[in-house]
Amino acid sequence: MKKIVLALVVLFAVVSCKDKEEIKPESLGTYLIYTSLNGAKFDQVEVKLNGKTVGVLTQSYTDANSPACETQTSASVLHINQPAGSYSLDAVATMKGKEVTKWSDSIRIEEGECRRSRLTSKL
Repeated sequence: MKKIVLALVVLFAVVSCKDKEEIKPESLGTYLIYTSLNGAKFDQVEVKLNGKTVGVLTQSYTDANSPACETQTSASVLHINQPAGSYSLDAVATMKGKEVTKWSDSIRIEEGECRRSRLTSKL
């Protein structure tokens, strides 16, 4: 009986100490978000994935080409690494605290891939 109780205690200790499943770096995908909105038309663009703020853009991305996948987060580009899956993307551009435009879309992040979204508007 003591052996059974000891085995159950050991099993419970091992199971209760087990960490949450870690996300392996190779199961992540990269997503870049940037805007070509005229910089004089906004102060900031708050970007959310699944309702959680992931960053703020404060400048327009002015290069004619899309940002390279290696581009790190800056005032004009958000570099996001997330597990593969579908996400809701919501962004709001404001000027002096007032909303000037907003975006809402569904995006897909794929393992090991780099994707991009350019936020545009006819302001």
